[in-house]
Amino acid sequence: MCGRCINECPQQAKHIINQLQNLRVAVESGKQTIISLAPSYIAAFPGYTLAQLAERLMTAGITAVLETAETAGVISKIYQEYLQVDIKRQHTIISSCCPVVVNLIERYYPELIGNLAPVISPMLAHAKLIKAQYGQGSFVVFAGPCIAKIAEGTTPASEVDAVITFEQLRQLLGQESCLGEKISVAQSCPSSFAGRCFPVTGGILLPYIDQGSEQDIIAADGIENCLEVFEAIKSRDFFPKFIEAMACSGGCIGGPAIGTCQLMQVKRNKVLAYARTAATDESKALAVISELDLSRSYEARPVHAIWPKEDEIREILRQTGKLSVEDEKNCGACGYDTCRAKAVAVYQGLAELDMCVPYTRSKAESFANIIVENSLNAIIAVNEKMIIMEFNPAVNRMFGAAKAIYSGMNLQELFDCSDFIDVAKSGHKIVGKRVEYHLHGIVTEQMIIPVPEHDLVIAIITDITAYEQKASELQQMKLDTVEKATEIINKQMHVAQEIAGLLGETTAETKSALLELIMLIKGKEGL
Repeated sequence: MCGRCINECPQQAKHIINQLQNLRVAVESGKQTIISLAPSYIAAFPGYTLAQLAERLMTAGITAVLETAETAGVISKIYQEYLQVDIKRQHTIISSCCPVVVNLIERYYPELIGNLAPVISPMLAHAKLIKAQYGQGSFVVFAGPCIAKIAEGTTPASEVDAVITFEQLRQLLGQESCLGEKISVAQSCPSSFAGRCFPVTGGILLPYIDQGSEQDIIAADGIENCLEVFEAIKSRDFFPKFIEAMACSGGCIGGPAIGTCQLMQVKRNKVLAYARTAATDESKALAVISELDLSRSYEARPVHAIWPKEDEIREILRQTGKLSVEDEKNCGACGYDTCRAKAVAVYQGLAELDMCVPYTRSKAESFANIIVENSLNAIIAVNEKMIIMEFNPAVNRMFGAAKAIYSGMNLQELFDCSDFIDVAKSGHKIVGKRVEYHLHGIVTEQMIIPVPEHDLVIAIITDITAYEQKASELQQMKLDTVEKATEIINKQMHVAQEIAGLLGETTAETKSALLELIMLIKGKEGL
């Protein structure tokens, strides 16, 4: 739940759950809606004071905006008390305010569960405090830079009704329509210096650290650093009294959803400067929540992974072109620290071979080269000065009979390249143009494409000479057929005319003979 996958994935395949709609429904239904604002907000919203931020949010129907630092200072005090109790024995206390760290220990270091401080996070504690002040019917929304808090807010012991990120909070600030009447912010417990220091590395026990106690109190920020420290404790290499463990580099101000790209030190300075303006006495907050149960327990949820043998790892590495240790670039582009770690993940079904960027790129380039090299079409790339940069073997087959072709050669030495020049200047491609090269004895169909980002023009030239010849032969065949048909028709007409002439003569003779016969018969009978 660290959120790294969301920020790193180039395909944006994962998205953060957005619970703003739950907040809107609560406001529209008339519930008292209170926002618990994580103490890192001063780094995420540098243009707002707490009062300005509260006033802006109340135009969206929010009842009150309170600082989670109210209870963060109390939790910090409880940690300090745990430290005092365990000062005489070698028992390392690990902070439990970061849900990613809690998940990490429950799943990968279950033997360290006993080291986790048995106290809930400031977010959960603040929700309990708000419910006690505003009633169980109130709607508590936590806003912070952490994605893991969304999951923590859904645990059975949580009294948080919705969790939104600072990025999502900006969406709410951007609303112009008023969803509810403006309500004054209720009086809350004063935030302490300790509470406002919570989101920075080393901030949890900053008010209680004495000179010379640094070796007893360790601040581990970033998952990699946390893993190193946990491994050292697991192997009993050292025994610090307290470990402030935060999954994000720099602490909560480095959260994945903080929504600002400011330098880490700038954000840290803002938080500490703001903390110095806070009250230093947590007695009022301690009195208010003294009756609340802030304890919690943990459950081991170990991951039972199947580990491959060495030969199985080597086989997976071989499939991605890593035949030796020198081939293992350990570039980290796949998300794993080493090629071997990624190979193990492939074996466990957590990763795929194609997640190796150098391998995927090499394979794509290999496929592209195979296609280009074996294409029957001539493919040629020239720069804006018409200098040949790349070409495939088909170019030689079409144009290389009279002159050797080489990279660096000017295209004008081969043929008229006015179309290439026009494409380079206009930026518009030419598709399906018929061009005949009498010198080379070929007829072509060309597609010329500009590639301005690389200052190149690429042409795909198809030899259609054979097609043109067949088309010409077919046309001649059609003409010959028409001529033959015309000749046959003319002969038929001539025969028909001759037959008609003969029939006419015969008919005339028959008529004459019949008339003579009739006259003869009439004469003999006296008619």
